[in-house]
Amino acid sequence: MRRSFLMVAFCLLAVGVVYADVTVNFPSNNTFYCSATNGCGFMGANGGLSAPMWTAGDFVTETFFTGQPYVSDLTANWGVVDNYGGSAGALYENDVFINGVFVGAFLLPDCNYCGTLFTILGTANFPQIVGGGTYNLSIVLAQTAAPGDGSEWFSVLTTNGGASTAAFSTPEPSSMVLLGSGVLGFAGLLRRRLLR
Repeated sequence: MRRSFLMVAFCLLAVGVVYADVTVNFPSNNTFYCSATNGCGFMGANGGLSAPMWTAGDFVTETFFTGQPYVSDLTANWGVVDNYGGSAGALYENDVFINGVFVGAFLLPDCNYCGTLFTILGTANFPQIVGGGTYNLSIVLAQTAAPGDGSEWFSVLTTNGGASTAAFSTPEPSSMVLLGSGVLGFAGLLRRRLLR
């Protein structure tokens, strides 16, 4: 009887582990950046910042091994230094990709060369991306700023001094809930028979 309950508990635990949310530091010291005008490297070797970016295609990227079979949500808590200026009212788009699939975007405003560290917060929901436990997260600048209109830098820190993070989520599908309730029902029947 104990073995049966241990097996049921193990099955439910396995389901919970496979579908757990995973939070990673991103951008981190291990994040690779590339700027068309300022070169490429790892943020940790550049004081926790990317190089200044203002050209379409400039990017930061890192690959994570989360163990999740698929993901369908991404929650951002990212630090970005905004130093755009010269075009009042302009907005600069950054596109977010997981395994090369576009999942969302955010905009940085022209702040008159303020050089302020902003925290980008939000959650993107998208159709399942199956990665078999491996996910590449990239942020790519979508357009080129006009000459002299400033730039942006990604930071390993947010405005409150905490680490920049990304949370990969795999909402538990209803089929897993159904499977779990079926396993519990089977355990109850087995227990009743063993007690007779």
